[in-house]
Amino acid sequence: MTLHFINARHQLSGIKDWLTDSLGTAFAASAALLPLGDTDVIITGGNRVIPEKGHLGYAPEKGVIYVTVDPDHASLRANPDQSLERMLAHELHHCSRWDGPGYGTTLGETLISEGLAGHFAQEVFNWQPEPWESVETSVLRPHVPRAREEWNNARYGHEEWFFGSAALPRWLGYSLGYQLVSRYLTAHPHGRASALVHADAEIFLPHLREI
Repeated sequence: MTLHFINARHQLSGIKDWLTDSLGTAFAASAALLPLGDTDVIITGGNRVIPEKGHLGYAPEKGVIYVTVDPDHASLRANPDQSLERMLAHELHHCSRWDGPGYGTTLGETLISEGLAGHFAQEVFNWQPEPWESVETSVLRPHVPRAREEWNNARYGHEEWFFGSAALPRWLGYSLGYQLVSRYLTAHPHGRASALVHADAEIFLPHLREI
């Protein structure tokens, strides 16, 4: 892994060493479980982050992760229970999946990519689900028929499904994907998100009816 700090205005200088250590820890722990190739991690400062976290990760293609951190955000500096490290583990799972079937273009594929990445972060750091993975089942259930209908739809509306709209609650896609993978792992107790990194999304579809 190579870290690239976008730091012309020195906004990251005060936390650069901490970021290097934390992200290095996450990469080493993840690389022990995943087939990871060379990875560039591009780190910039800014306030376009998850409000609850103070950071944001994005893995849009093979071998590349973008990380934004807000150096002034209290939650970033507190880093409860290795929040930053868990975020990078999540994105590294995406990176590894890009080297297999890819992140996905349909709703079903993206649900499973996010669900697997969430479970992988827990596999590595043994912590509880993230807020976006914790939407109550009672909230998810009314949207299951639409998820089944749009499972193979490549024009499903990513922002709406994952970040919310007037019709869909915030974080619906993340929690639905997380629940699908949870139910698969319950049915296959020896399964691990790391071993399923290149799995076909279709193997999770039967569990949609269990939600």
